[in-house]
Amino acid sequence: MPNFLLLALAIVPLAVLLAPRFVEPYKLWDPTVLNNVGQGERQTKWCNMGWWEDTDNFPTAAKTLGERLLDFAKEGGYQGGGNVLDIGHGAGESLLLHLSSPSPPKHLHGLTSLSSDTAQARLLIDKYAPDVPTPVELFTYSAQFNPTKDFDHPLNSMKGFMGEKSQVQETFAYSDEDDIDQVQGELNLDSDNPPPYNMIYILDAIYHFPPSLRTFLDSLKPVLSHDGLVVYTDIIPPPGFAIWKSWLISYILSVPLPNLTSRPEDLEGYRLELEKEGWKDIKVEDWSKNVWPGFAKNLIDRGGRWEKVGKAVQRVEKDGWKFIAVRIRKGD
Repeated sequence: MPNFLLLALAIVPLAVLLAPRFVEPYKLWDPTVLNNVGQGERQTKWCNMGWWEDTDNFPTAAKTLGERLLDFAKEGGYQGGGNVLDIGHGAGESLLLHLSSPSPPKHLHGLTSLSSDTAQARLLIDKYAPDVPTPVELFTYSAQFNPTKDFDHPLNSMKGFMGEKSQVQETFAYSDEDDIDQVQGELNLDSDNPPPYNMIYILDAIYHFPPSLRTFLDSLKPVLSHDGLVVYTDIIPPPGFAIWKSWLISYILSVPLPNLTSRPEDLEGYRLELEKEGWKDIKVEDWSKNVWPGFAKNLIDRGGRWEKVGKAVQRVEKDGWKFIAVRIRKGD
C-alpha cells in the first residue's frame, strides 16, 4: 500500500505537467463562472477581458469589448454586410454581435477549435437570432490551416472547388498531428459564398494561434477580398521579458513561443512589422488602460482564488504588458 501511495503521489504532478500537451486550457473552462446574471437577463458566456468603462459588470464589459472591436472595423471602412469570418468565437456571443448589427453580414462563418463551442454557438444563434436571414456556417478546426487534410477549413482558399462534402473536423487547438472526433455536415457553396471574406474578426484570441502571429496572418491573405479587413486584439509582453517566463506561459497557457519572444518593443515597431509583411492601412491602438485595471478589480472583488488571479493581472499591467487593437487591410 505505501508503494502504491508513493506512485500515486508521483503521478499527480506528472499529470499536471503533461496536461497542457493533451488538453486545450479553454476546454477545462466554464465561462458562466464570470458571467453573472442580472434579474431578467439571460445567461451569457463571454470569455474575454472586457472594456471597463462606466461598468463593473463582467458580461457588460466583455460585450463592450466585442462592440469596440466591431466599431474599430467600421472606422476602417467596413460598412457591414459582406462575408465575415469570426475566428475564436467561443460559445458564440460575438457571433450574435454580428447578427444583431444594423447591417448584418451577408454570410457569417465562425471558426473555433472546440466542438463544444461550436455546439453552444449553434444553440445560441438558433435561440436568439432565428429570424436573421444571414446564413451562418460554423467550423471546428485548429486556427492553423493544414492544406493536406483540412479541405473544408474556412482558410482554405480552394474550398468549394473540390466538389466534396464538408467534414468539419475537431483537432487539438495547437497541433495538426492527431485526428479526433469528427462532426459531419454539408456546406452548400453558391457562387457568392465565402471565401473571400470582406472582414475577419478575432476577439482576444490571436496570441494563441500557431505557429506565430506573422505566419497566421499570412494564412489569412488568400481568403480575403482584394480590400478585405482584419481586426483583432493582441497582447504583447514588455521589452526584455525573460525567456524562462515566456517558456512557462507558452507551456501552461498554450501560447506559441514566438508570440512571446519574437515581438516588437513598442506599437510603432509592431506597425512596421505588419507593413513589412505587405499589409496596408495599418492602425494599432493601445487599449490597456480600459482593460487591465477594470478586469483586475472585478476579479479581486470576487475574492478567493479570483483575488489571486486579479492581483496577477495587476502585475501584468505594472510590468508593462500591452493590450492592443489592430486593424489591417490586405495589400495589393
